[in-house]
Amino acid sequence: MSFRPWPLTGKLVAASDDLGGSVLRRLAQAPRAAVNTALVTPSRALRLAMIRAAQTRVGMAVNVLGITEELVPLDDVLQLIEDEHLLLALDQDGVLCGLAGIDLQIRAAVIELQTTGMLRSTPADPRPVTATDAAMIAPLIAGFLAEVDETTTGTALAGWTHGYGVGRRVLTTRAAGMVLRDTTYRLVRLTLDLGVADRVGMVLIALPVSRDHVVPVAPDAASDWAAAMAAAVGLAPTELHAVLHRMRLSLRQVDGFHVGQIIALPGITVGSVRLEATDGRLLARARLGQMAGLRAVRVQLPAAPEMTETRPGALAGLLLG
Repeated sequence: MSFRPWPLTGKLVAASDDLGGSVLRRLAQAPRAAVNTALVTPSRALRLAMIRAAQTRVGMAVNVLGITEELVPLDDVLQLIEDEHLLLALDQDGVLCGLAGIDLQIRAAVIELQTTGMLRSTPADPRPVTATDAAMIAPLIAGFLAEVDETTTGTALAGWTHGYGVGRRVLTTRAAGMVLRDTTYRLVRLTLDLGVADRVGMVLIALPVSRDHVVPVAPDAASDWAAAMAAAVGLAPTELHAVLHRMRLSLRQVDGFHVGQIIALPGITVGSVRLEATDGRLLARARLGQMAGLRAVRVQLPAAPEMTETRPGALAGLLLG
């Protein structure tokens, strides 16, 4: 069986060219923002914002399985927060305005990536929320707020996250309920597929629909610039090296290494870890340990120098010799 191509007549080609030119002219004449945002729905904008924030802020590749968006009173927001959620304050001009809730699987995944560079193949076991969780998750939420402010331009969510930042950890929903304004909140819940086995997590964002909860204050230009600079620098990524020991070996010795071989580290203990910058500068002393089954280091104060007694004769020898 063979097919013969459909013949194109001069009349058909001319009509096609005229139609295509007409469409292209309309697109060229339309504002660029209007063309782009016409294709972006609020759901798609939120999805894109989370994917970007996870990748750029914590190096995590996620797939957004589902998004729910609803307008609810404060009581409903607090009831939907579970005990395992890490709660972060979302504030504006120092005023607590909303909440971010991050479940166990998301916070465990971020810590795993930051400490081991990879995700476990099994879901994380339940454990209490810690201050370390809050510090390591904050960049993800801050990145999401910034990305939403960009991706939702021209949609019904435009400006919803503008001006909000990530504050401190909120210990309980009761504490949040005593401070948050009793108003209507836009509650967004994103279900994330972490791409490993059946690991799925959720992030919850609740911010007021109305902006009348914050009294605008005319900022001082210099202090505002300094605060903005500090916030930007504080979110910049940095690299630290945890060094337990360094030694010099010949190539012959290294070539003779084999699996299971024990290498002696004279004088080294679990408290001998050095936290160094990329240029080798010592930033802090640390102790080797574990947290939630992962390798970890605990920053500690340097050990106080030990004083020992010296015989008078030895001291005189040191001074005179």
